[in-house]
This record gives sequence, C-alpha cells and structure tokens, in this order.
Amino acid sequence: MRELKLVSPNRIFQSQYMNLLNECKEDIQKCGMSYFIPISVNNSFSYYIQRLNNYEKGLELPEGWVPSSTYWLMDNECNRILGTITIRHMLVGYLLFRGGHISYYIRTSERRKGYATLMLKLALKKSKILKIPKIMITCAKDNKGSAKTIQNNGGIFHSEDIEDGEIFQRYWVDNNDTSYRSN
Repeated sequence: MRELKLVSPNRIFQSQYMNLLNECKEDIQKCGMSYFIPISVNNSFSYYIQRLNNYEKGLELPEGWVPSSTYWLMDNECNRILGTITIRHMLVGYLLFRGGHISYYIRTSERRKGYATLMLKLALKKSKILKIPKIMITCAKDNKGSAKTIQNNGGIFHSEDIEDGEIFQRYWVDNNDTSYRSN
C-alpha cells in the first residue's frame, strides 16, 4: 500500500514542488493561482516557505487574507508531491461568498485517482485540530470531480451563485460528524 500523507511545506521538498509547478504551469496560470508560485525575481524558495509558515501564524498576511495552513500531499514511495491543500482558519469578507475554508489542487497527471478525496479527508482532520467546527468549501458547478470530492467527505450542498459568468457552488461539512470518514 502506498504511503500518502500531508506534509508541511519545507525546503527539503523544493525539487518535488518545483516538479509539480513545472508539470502544472499552464493550468496554474490559466486559473490565476499565482500564490502557488514561490519564486520571483527577488525571492527564494526558502522565502516562500517562510511566508507560508508566517501565514499559518497570522503574520505578514496580505490585505484581506486570514491565517491559513498549507500542506502538500506526499507520496513517500515515489518521493512525489501529488497535490496541495490550504486550510483557512476563519472566513471573512470574500471568503464567505467564494473561497471558503479549504482550497486544493491535484497535479494534472494524478487526477481521477482518488487523491483529492484522500487529501481533503486528511485536511478535515487537521481542521478539526484547529477547532473549525463547520467547513465551507466551494467549487465551480461544472467541476464534477471537485463536487464529488467534497460530497465524498460529507459536504452538503448549500447554495450557488454566478460570478464573472461562472456558476460556483458552496458546500458545508460538519466537522463534528465523522461518520462519513473512516479512520
């Protein structure tokens, strides 16, 4: 059985993370996920890791951001990062409308293998430690895979809205009800 677990971002995973970025560069740019990209002209990978650590502590947050914990789904057998997930510790402003508590991404070559469902399951356990009793997760209505991932982890459809021509949905997960998650 493969050993998959969430790991905190760390410099020791730089080559694995850069590999993920290289594979998914077009997807990340198309979706406007610039927060994935750690290195700019003036910043190093170490700086990126420090920034994520600061965000977890609520330090040096960009305007409108909230404290958040980022993890990478690591496959130890092949020493590969399969995806990334962020848990926002609270909802304010825009996050109440769209964004929610948790956002996740699975690398292009590893989709449709159940990794998103597992990664979300593990993140919900971590969010319980953060004492977040009810978790909002959003996804585009046409992203059937993401909706299924959320539903497989106890997500209950709440509402949908249109923004910039895209219909997105909100789901809530009762973090105190673990009957749908084994172990």
